[in-house]
Amino acid sequence: MSSLQTLGLWLARIAVSAWVGAAVLFVIVGVSEVTTADFDSTIRDRLVVVRFPWYYATGFTLVPLGALGTAIAHGHRQLSRRAWLAALVLLLLALVGMTGDYLGIYQPLERMVTPPGQPRTAEFVTLHRWSARVNGVNLLLCAVAAGLLSWPSEPRSTMTR
Repeated sequence: MSSLQTLGLWLARIAVSAWVGAAVLFVIVGVSEVTTADFDSTIRDRLVVVRFPWYYATGFTLVPLGALGTAIAHGHRQLSRRAWLAALVLLLLALVGMTGDYLGIYQPLERMVTPPGQPRTAEFVTLHRWSARVNGVNLLLCAVAAGLLSWPSEPRSTMTR
């Protein structure tokens, strides 16, 4: 086992767990903002344009870092081959899902709320629902990957039989 593998496993654990925590906090704050009576539709639309670029920038930083760390951790004694492969595949799927969400759902939604205060169309409602589903699946994929990367396991024996 090399120091590089250990660094990779550490990076994967930190980055993926940080993303899951950040995304959950983002959802909690976002839901509280859109359900409060203190903000009108114009403010809510502005918040979408201000908040979501940070959400995607954070995700597009942490998830690839997590995937890179996972790739580097290949063969680490604290990570079974099956857990390593599953975590890597889940993170890559989440990254593909995030990219599709950003390009195919968020950007059209952003155009629909610019300028702020426009009425919500049926297309907006449909895209918003798809965004919630896709982001939920992506978050679940990352949470499972974080669990696989962090689950305590017996170190693999370095002895051959």
